Amino acid sequence: MTESKTSDKERRQDRGLVSQFLNAWKSLLATRGGIVALGFVVAIVFAVMIAKGLEWSQVARAFTDAQWLPWLPLAVGTYIVGMLLRGLRLKLLVVDESNLSVGTASNIVAVGYVTNNILPLRLGEFARAGMLAERTGLPYLLSLTITFLERLLDGLVIIFLFVVGSLLIPVSVEMRQYAGLAAILFAVAICVVGFITLSPQSAMGLASNMTAWLGRKWHHKALGIVAQINRGFAWLRDAKSALLVLISSFLVWVFEALFFMFVLPCFGMPPGFIRSVVTMSVTNLSILIPNSPGYVGVYDYACQKALLAISAVPGLTPGTMIPLEVHPATAFSYAVVVHFVFFATVTVWGIFAIVRYSMEVGAARALTWEAKSIKNLPDENLGSASVIISVPDVDAGIDKKLSEFWAAICECFLPDGEKEMGLTEEERREIHGEVGRFAFTQINCIPFRYKVLFDVGLLGFKTYIFVCTGRFICDVPLAKRRKLVEFWAFGPIALTRKFMKLIRSLAILSYYDHPRVQSRLDEIAAEEGDGDKGELSSSSGSDEKVNA
Repeated sequence: MTESKTSDKERRQDRGLVSQFLNAWKSLLATRGGIVALGFVVAIVFAVMIAKGLEWSQVARAFTDAQWLPWLPLAVGTYIVGMLLRGLRLKLLVVDESNLSVGTASNIVAVGYVTNNILPLRLGEFARAGMLAERTGLPYLLSLTITFLERLLDGLVIIFLFVVGSLLIPVSVEMRQYAGLAAILFAVAICVVGFITLSPQSAMGLASNMTAWLGRKWHHKALGIVAQINRGFAWLRDAKSALLVLISSFLVWVFEALFFMFVLPCFGMPPGFIRSVVTMSVTNLSILIPNSPGYVGVYDYACQKALLAISAVPGLTPGTMIPLEVHPATAFSYAVVVHFVFFATVTVWGIFAIVRYSMEVGAARALTWEAKSIKNLPDENLGSASVIISVPDVDAGIDKKLSEFWAAICECFLPDGEKEMGLTEEERREIHGEVGRFAFTQINCIPFRYKVLFDVGLLGFKTYIFVCTGRFICDVPLAKRRKLVEFWAFGPIALTRKFMKLIRSLAILSYYDHPRVQSRLDEIAAEEGDGDKGELSSSSGSDEKVNA
């Protein structure tokens, strides 16, 4: 009996110690210092894994025998080009929201990287989003959405390059499993993004239904988050913008692979591009998830193991035809140099950007908030007033030829008697141009799935005009153009009638809502009213004479 009581007491004491231990770690991780400590723990674990069984004399020999010129400067220059490409991609992602230069966008990327080098768990992504919001005037949540989108694009491109590389070089089962898990996660993320982007109304409705029971505050917050996410992914609805962003993302990681390739000859290995692609893919997939400050340990471990795994197999490209015998010490030395070039380059760049922009931020805070001058508002009474919030330019992407094309279509639905209205030829061209731009901008805002169908119909319409006349629509005389357009708008084919119905409605709405047209119609109505009054007065006078 006494022994059972003692054992129960010991178990309670053990549970109390475990509870105190867990509570201590919980309180530690709830602080910033705890987060940093966790990051260093991760770094130490991977450093021990690397050092286990490593011959340090061989590492020193690898560095002693390394040939740095011209390969190391080439690697640094290639990585800098990759950073500029990252800035170009960021500029393309916010082009409809802000006029961000490639240099400023690259500095924002560097600030995020240097913060990741200092803090663990990829906290630099939040600093990057904050600086993007400060530089552009975008809402912080929208900036964070764009940063998340960049990581999503990076993951998709890296997985694609890994799959292509693994078809040319045999890779281990572990590598394939790791890439497969990452592919599943990114596929789920892409499905969520696609649903929010292509069906924004459905996404808003689903978010509203799922959060209605949480109360008005959280319900409104959830709707705001979905709206900002939808806004951040708006570029996906435009085929040209999406293609440019995807091309820039692909080039970012091609240059990253070239950077990995240029370090290989430093340690006597042939510069095999496909081997570099696979090594780069595995290394960067390992750091996409939150980990230690500067990816210390994780980056080096993944890079070393990937190089060792793919060096012992033959490949299909120059530099990878013959299997290589790479010593673990050499592979570790290679990983250290790659990591050092990446770390040093972005750290110097990021510190320069922080020093430069911190001075600007201090000046801006002293003057409260400096409005980003986006565009003068169209109202003449407002002069050169600017807005603080971001307003996309409605004329963005409408060049001269595109404006002429839509004006030529819309003109076919406008009345013929414009000369009788007293409008000059110059006024008519200006009005038709504004009508065409209005129709284009409104059609460009329709949901993505309908926009695709409309673009298919537009291609068919252009082909129809060219086949019938041998010329483009802008070069066809107005009379003949009207007949061709009217056949599509009022002909026997239902699909063509539906296609033209949207254009016709927008053109007529914009035309009769134009200030000059309304002003002229009011003048004509007033003149006709005065004429009617004159006729009435003359007729009443004649009646008086007859009565007399």
